[in-house]
Amino acid sequence: MSPSDVKTPEQPVISVVVLCYNLEKYIGECLESVVSQQIDVPFEVIVSDDGSRDASMAVIESFQARYPQLIRIVRHEHNVGYSRNFADAIAPVRGEYIACIDGDDLMLPGKLARQYEFLETQREFGMVTHRMRTVNAVTKEPVDFPLPRAKPAVFDGEYMIENGPFFFTSSTMFRTALRKRYPVDLELEVVADVANLLQSFHGTQARYLDEELGLYRVNPNGFTSTVIRNPARHETSIRDMMRTFDMADAMGMAKDVTDRARARLFLRSAILYLENGHYEAFERCIETSVKFARVGAKQEGLHAMRRWPRTLRPLYTFAKQMAGRQPVRA
Repeated sequence: MSPSDVKTPEQPVISVVVLCYNLEKYIGECLESVVSQQIDVPFEVIVSDDGSRDASMAVIESFQARYPQLIRIVRHEHNVGYSRNFADAIAPVRGEYIACIDGDDLMLPGKLARQYEFLETQREFGMVTHRMRTVNAVTKEPVDFPLPRAKPAVFDGEYMIENGPFFFTSSTMFRTALRKRYPVDLELEVVADVANLLQSFHGTQARYLDEELGLYRVNPNGFTSTVIRNPARHETSIRDMMRTFDMADAMGMAKDVTDRARARLFLRSAILYLENGHYEAFERCIETSVKFARVGAKQEGLHAMRRWPRTLRPLYTFAKQMAGRQPVRA
């Protein structure tokens, strides 16, 4: 699409929020996929860079030079972290709807139009998400990525809190008015997406479209692998999620729902620690999981064997492999 083809009047209907940090290899392709969207309503693009130390900003500025009425940049001289970067990105939005995308992911043709049409005609829904193709960060060949198997077409905040997101943040579009009801929690250090999504559609419902409208790059050296699934740094993830569940409590969510969510969090953490040989952390997490709620046979079995983790570890790995699932790697 050429710059003259983009609708850029004073009042956009959609604000596309792009988050970037050290993504010089990918941010240009991401922005090209955004500005190339064909849609009959005007939209704006806000790119918030979290103090990148590579050439990301030069790429972003080159796009702004091509599309000066379309792209706005939020600059940070130093790294401020995900939550502050996101808060500063959504602060100046002018659209009725916000579409989020990480700077290394891609929109496929028709994404914005499809989600806009849904939210515009289905006013009872606060958010819409969609399926994304998971691809190798470099080759873009399809790769597997562990997401929950259950993907309900319609869900609410309670379902997401208890079961976790089964979609990527880069697939979301929500109503600006709903998002602006709550301030972004700046205390969340590494896992802020669940809290941000909850604030964006709490009290309404969300729709999952089983349509492939984007590409999600899987980077083995990315944030998920180096922080969230890294046992050495996982405690920060636990603290962030516990803070998110406290937020859900404050919003009036049923305590049995949030306690099951806490139990599942510590169950997943226990498994991560077990698979990576962190036995004391495994025992602590599985005991904490049971204290919050009983959530199934897997939890019960791991809890029963918690005193013998060295025996349990190969047995669990074997059972998981027999079930066709790969272990979590640090």
